[in-house]
Amino acid sequence: MSSNAEYKPGDVANGHLLTQDGQWVPLPAPQPIIPPALEKKKGMGKGAKITIGVVGALVLMGACNAITSAAGGGTTPTTTSVTVTEKAAPPAAGKAAAPKAAAPKPAAPKPAAPKPVAKPKAASQIGTPVRDGKFEFTVKSVKCGISTVGNEYLNTKAQGQFCAVQLHIENIGDEPQSMFADNQLAFDAKDRKFSADSTASIYDDSSQVLFEEINPGNSVKGKVYFDVPKGAKLTQLELHDSMFSDGVKVAL
Repeated sequence: MSSNAEYKPGDVANGHLLTQDGQWVPLPAPQPIIPPALEKKKGMGKGAKITIGVVGALVLMGACNAITSAAGGGTTPTTTSVTVTEKAAPPAAGKAAAPKAAAPKPAAPKPAAPKPVAKPKAASQIGTPVRDGKFEFTVKSVKCGISTVGNEYLNTKAQGQFCAVQLHIENIGDEPQSMFADNQLAFDAKDRKFSADSTASIYDDSSQVLFEEINPGNSVKGKVYFDVPKGAKLTQLELHDSMFSDGVKVAL
C-alpha cells in the first residue's frame, strides 16, 4: 500500500478507501450486473429474482456502511445481516377430534299398569232379598210351561208359554210406593228381553202385584207372568220399583 502522504481522506487505491483517521478500509464488492438479454434467455424464475434482489440489497447496505464508517472517523465497519425467514409450513392436520358421545336419552317412563277392570257384580240368586229404590224384592220361585191363566170361563192363553215368577215385595222406604207388574223384565239364555204380561196377572185372582200401592213397612206377594216362546228358558230377572229406576238383577 502507498504512503498515506500521497493520498487524502476519501481517496481509493487498490480497492481500499482512505478514512479521516488515515486508515485504509476495503471497499465492498461491486454488485454483479446481469445482462438483460441473459435474463430473458434463461427465464429466471420468481425465486431466483427474489434471491438476486436480497443479495443486491446486502451488497448495497455493506457499501453504505463502509462509506459511513470512513467518513465518521475510523470506526470499525459494521456488517448488517438480513435474515430471511421462510414461513413454516402449516402443521399437518391431525386427526379430527372424535365427536363427543351424545348423552344417553332418558329412559322412557314405564307405562302405568292398567287399572283392573271391575267385574260386574254377580246377580243375586233365587231366595236372596235384593233392593231397588223403595222396594225389597225376593224371588221365591219360577215356573214355565203354563199355557193358560185363569179359570174355565175367564182366562187368557199364552202365545208361546207363560213363565210365572213368584215374588215377595216390601216397601223399605218412608213413603207409599206403587208396584207395577209391567215394570219388570226377564231375559232368556239368548239374552232376549221380555216384558211382563199384565193380562195374565189380571186373570190370576191370587196375585197382588199387577198394580198395588204399598205403604212403608208393608209387603205384598204375587206372580208376575212372562209370555215367552216354547222351549225358551229364563236365566235372569230385572226388577224395578218404578219405570225410571236402575233396576236390580236376579239370576234364575
